Amino acid sequence: MADTAASLSRVLVAPARVEPEAKLSYTALYRATPLERIDIIRHGIPAADAKRMFADLTLAQGAGIRALNLSEATVNKKAKVGETLSPDESERVVGFARLVGQLEAMVEEAGDAAGFDARAWMARWLSEPLPALGGRRPVDLMDTMEGQGIVSTALAQAESGAYA
Repeated sequence: MADTAASLSRVLVAPARVEPEAKLSYTALYRATPLERIDIIRHGIPAADAKRMFADLTLAQGAGIRALNLSEATVNKKAKVGETLSPDESERVVGFARLVGQLEAMVEEAGDAAGFDARAWMARWLSEPLPALGGRRPVDLMDTMEGQGIVSTALAQAESGAYA
């Protein structure tokens, strides 16, 4: 990649936000190319961004971190000192954030999203058992990339009205 730093900031940070507490742009991450996401994963997601993601989703931080099979103590320690997560940890965080971006893109493409809180809806949807997942909750599959793929498919099926 020619300019990794530019790629990272363009995909991870919402446009026109440059302050240190800028939030992840979930839609930009969803729409990023696979090579851009691989670059982000290899360089590591800042642990503080991972913590903010769970706060954005109104998921209890501990529950979200456990869903991704991350160590809460490690994430907190790395966030406190400004470190990034390992590539393995970052991959699960990016996959989770990408799902939020998928939902935001679906809502955006559907038209009038006024009054619809995609992040709150996602937090509820992740926590409810789905028949298409054999009664499992989507959040219970988030610790592997394969599970995240299944959850992404179930989300797309919900958009199309297919059995999910």
